[in-house]
Amino acid sequence: MIKKLQIALLLLVPLVFLVMGLRFDRTKYGTDPESAYLMNGLNIAMGKSVGHYDNPGTTVQMYSAVVLRITYAFRSTDNDLQTDVLKNSEYYIEVLRKGLIIMNACVLLILGLVAFVLLGNFWTGLILQLAPFMSVTLIEECFTKVAPEPVLFATIGALIIILMKFYTSKDATGKKYPLLLGLLAGFGLATKMTFLPVLIIPMIILAGKRNKWIYAFSVIPSFILFTLPAAKGYLSMANWFLSLGTHTGTYGQGNSGLLDPAQYFHSIISIGVNNMAMLAVMGVAVIVLISAGIRARKLNVGDSKKEFYILLALLFTQFGSILLVAKHYHSNHYLFPALSLSGLVLVFSYLLISKNFKSGNKLISKFSMPIVAVLVIGISALNIPYLTLAFNGYRASNQSTDETFSRLDRDFKGYAKVYYYPISFNEYSSLRWGNVYSRQYSTEKLIALFPEGLFYNAGEKSFQLWETSISTREFVKRYGNRILLIGGPLTDDEFKNVELGGLKLKRLFDSRVQVVYEVETEKSELFKGVTHSSPAVWSLLNTFEVLSPDGQWIMSDNGNKFCKNSSLSTDKARSGSHAFKLPVHDTYAMDFGLQDVKPGDTFEISIWKTANSPEAYLVAAKNDGNGPPFYIQSKGFVETDSSGNWEKVILTVVIPMDFSGAKLKVYLWNYGDQPVWFDDFEITRY
Repeated sequence: MIKKLQIALLLLVPLVFLVMGLRFDRTKYGTDPESAYLMNGLNIAMGKSVGHYDNPGTTVQMYSAVVLRITYAFRSTDNDLQTDVLKNSEYYIEVLRKGLIIMNACVLLILGLVAFVLLGNFWTGLILQLAPFMSVTLIEECFTKVAPEPVLFATIGALIIILMKFYTSKDATGKKYPLLLGLLAGFGLATKMTFLPVLIIPMIILAGKRNKWIYAFSVIPSFILFTLPAAKGYLSMANWFLSLGTHTGTYGQGNSGLLDPAQYFHSIISIGVNNMAMLAVMGVAVIVLISAGIRARKLNVGDSKKEFYILLALLFTQFGSILLVAKHYHSNHYLFPALSLSGLVLVFSYLLISKNFKSGNKLISKFSMPIVAVLVIGISALNIPYLTLAFNGYRASNQSTDETFSRLDRDFKGYAKVYYYPISFNEYSSLRWGNVYSRQYSTEKLIALFPEGLFYNAGEKSFQLWETSISTREFVKRYGNRILLIGGPLTDDEFKNVELGGLKLKRLFDSRVQVVYEVETEKSELFKGVTHSSPAVWSLLNTFEVLSPDGQWIMSDNGNKFCKNSSLSTDKARSGSHAFKLPVHDTYAMDFGLQDVKPGDTFEISIWKTANSPEAYLVAAKNDGNGPPFYIQSKGFVETDSSGNWEKVILTVVIPMDFSGAKLKVYLWNYGDQPVWFDDFEITRY
């Protein structure tokens, strides 16, 4: 009867975790990292490579691909998978999030039951289940994110199960444990490099050099297996981690060097202050290890080696995690592996005490773990106000976002609605963030589904239709000069940056997480000469139909030579019978030279290319050794012709003030693996 009651109680904590998690909200239209994992999961589901591998995070992307496929199979829709995911991105992200919550609730349940069965102690199972609630970071990240952290939580859960099985095994010297731990280590590293300190554990607890070598050599193929979707990005991944290791700032920024000593020690103190519960657990473990070591030496006993070395390994891992994260510390979620091990540290502290102090074994067994469980519950209860505040904050922010867009639809009809990029809370910004970090495979579909996806890119100081920059002249021609900027800038520095970029903004209203401005085009430097008067200096159209008598040159209508006749083809054309054909990866064509170029000149250049060619570009460049180089290439396309077979790309070139020389080369580049045709070139100089 007691055993059944204990099992029932071990069902309770996972149930509480599940109910709380499913009721929790996340930030609606959050960009980083949910949309990136959604879109890269979509890439994998469609058989394409991924474009985001900084974490690396490929295990999360694989999870996303599987869940997207399963969810789509059960939906009643005529849309293809890509269309359905893009049109219902928030729905799919919620499915991914809740799937992770269900998975981790199951992990908690299994942890409790396995500990109960293997260790024969109900309280050890309960403490493993309760310990995560001591950390607001663990709970909030598991409830609100589609990210590596919830997957790391499950990975650490699997590690705990293996360690308990290893501890209770009568024969722990075989190849099974090194191979299992190596497989798990590769999976953890493929999920996030913050798992790195966990690799210490097997090197300490495995017996014999052979097992350690088996473990070490099994990590590499496991890592490769779980990062295969990012195989094309291995070099970039390596450069990213090298940059992190050789710079003192966050995300590979700052000065060159291993670390900034003053900042490093300040970060260690901050980690301790912000993670008092984990620090207390580590303190208990240190005391237990020292006491056990002294007692074992004094009494010349060694029957608690397993407990001692496992606890030592766990403690080294937590210290290692702190030392690793302190280099670039700015958020607790980087400590996820260390935080997730706190419950197991408590359990092995108890096991080591129980084994070493046999005279008081019965008292320790009877009272120590219930007392620890009560303390863990007490510490967890202190986190309730913080979690409640977060819960209410997510709800209020999402309600505010809904109210903002209702007001925009109701009160601002006839305005062109432009979204502040890189960060603002709306469907378009969320999708664009994900698309940028997934090799832009969905650009064409996004333009077709959401032709109203307009952005102001604060970094590039330009208006954009998805990935395609649009000159202010083209913008006004297409959308008019009544413009709203939605979502930001939020801070004074962001506002100043936008105004320095040439936009004059009038604040209309605020919401909890967004600000809505009207762009005062008449007062904006970016619109100077557009809303007023600014005639073109000259323009040129070439359909590539007129050739020189010897066929060596493509001619302009005025009889001048336009460019060399290289790669001109009659296979297909948008108009007439000729078009440039760029057949394979890294081929070039056209090479049109602009003369008498001066700083401040503006050129609007366009050409049509065959559809479904996202890696084919229109380029303007100068690299003649005379002054700083200049390079700009097209992004995406602005429209599709009536046949649906050709896409128009536009390149707006503003010559910078440090431009030297007088020539600029305009050419075509195919970086993809399929042939691309280009036709109907046009350039206008202002």
